[in-house]
Amino acid sequence: MGSRSSPSEQLIAAGQASLAAHLNTLDGADATGLTDALELVGWDTLATLRAHQVAPREPELDSSRLAIPSYRPVHAEADPSAARAAVQALRAGKVAFALLAGGQASRLGWDGPKGTYPIGPQSSRSLFQLLLEHLVRAGRDFGTLPPLAVTTGRTTDAAIRSFFQTHDCFGYEPDQLQFSMQASLPALDRDGQVLLRSPRDPFLSPDGHGGAILGLETNGVLRAWEDAGIECVVTFQVDNPLLRVVDLDFIGALLTGDAPLVTKIIEKRRPDEKLGVVVLRDGRPALIEYSELPSTMAAARTDDGRLAWRLGSMAVHAFRLPFLRGALEAGLPLHVAQKQVSAWTPQGVVRQPGLKFERFLFDLFPQADSITVVESIREEEFAPLKNATGADSPQAVRAAMQAKYRRWFEAAGRPQPEQTVELSPLEAVDASDLR
Repeated sequence: MGSRSSPSEQLIAAGQASLAAHLNTLDGADATGLTDALELVGWDTLATLRAHQVAPREPELDSSRLAIPSYRPVHAEADPSAARAAVQALRAGKVAFALLAGGQASRLGWDGPKGTYPIGPQSSRSLFQLLLEHLVRAGRDFGTLPPLAVTTGRTTDAAIRSFFQTHDCFGYEPDQLQFSMQASLPALDRDGQVLLRSPRDPFLSPDGHGGAILGLETNGVLRAWEDAGIECVVTFQVDNPLLRVVDLDFIGALLTGDAPLVTKIIEKRRPDEKLGVVVLRDGRPALIEYSELPSTMAAARTDDGRLAWRLGSMAVHAFRLPFLRGALEAGLPLHVAQKQVSAWTPQGVVRQPGLKFERFLFDLFPQADSITVVESIREEEFAPLKNATGADSPQAVRAAMQAKYRRWFEAAGRPQPEQTVELSPLEAVDASDLR
């Protein structure tokens, strides 16, 4: 029997000669710590990332192969049969929700998982609490608390679990709530070598929203849901406190339609708005990430002056569970993005260009024969929290929340409050709750 390759040999075989040389300078706990972290990533994965980094780039998109799918505009009358189907499914416990919360709040400048950020204009309720109150409200309205999975990352898992425990899981019982940790992938430098966060830690990041969904499958969550009779899975991200999480029309559109997936969109306002766009590519559903949309296509307009590729994704989707599990069997490809990374070097921490890798949830779209697209009202449902200042900042998001609540008071014919306005989903999910 041949001897097992050493970690240094494994690294050299994976094209990581520089990291192998660094590992040989370490001893004791530092060497063990770095080796353990790399083994969790996987030697084969390191080789795959390097091969992907040096692989030829995809050719530029051909707009002649793309089309805008038909969609239900915001002013279209809702189908009452769809809402009824959603209510029946919620009452029967056949609708589950997946909150994608594993990312790091680096742009926000928050020392903790993004879901713990205190965003309530008056109460400082966290993003987690505000979003989960929609589900608790649905449990109250329909008699069954919807099953929920919260995805975490390697660096956020412990903090998220602790935060939920501290807040009594926001009304969820342990058997109704699951946590699912997604994989993390190392960042590479321009030469394809793994960057380090410290002498014993590779620079790791969660493998994207696609990796979060893939983790639900590999961690057994989707199988357990299927065994429990779940038919529909709604996925949403942790950064949008305006979102109506339990949208009966949206869920019903999946349950009463022929398409195996439904997605929410808003119309893009600017070519440079950082929203992926929903399209048909060669007649099949697809979503093009904003970073992969050429600037000429992003700026193209139709004869009426609207952006040609304007169906901006809100990152809210609903899947039929058998389709979701079947589509995940094929795996999800890697996407690479150039980012500035603060990496450790023997000379100190250096801000330098790096390559980060992600998997995109919407790479599942082309496996569907058709898609249902539902337009939402931006002012009612879209105010993502991403930046510390300026657009998509806490100040901007709280202002959008304030404006939404005040519109509800006006629509309900009630006097406008003089002080700061904040409404819990337990109190109101639309203006009709205030009448």
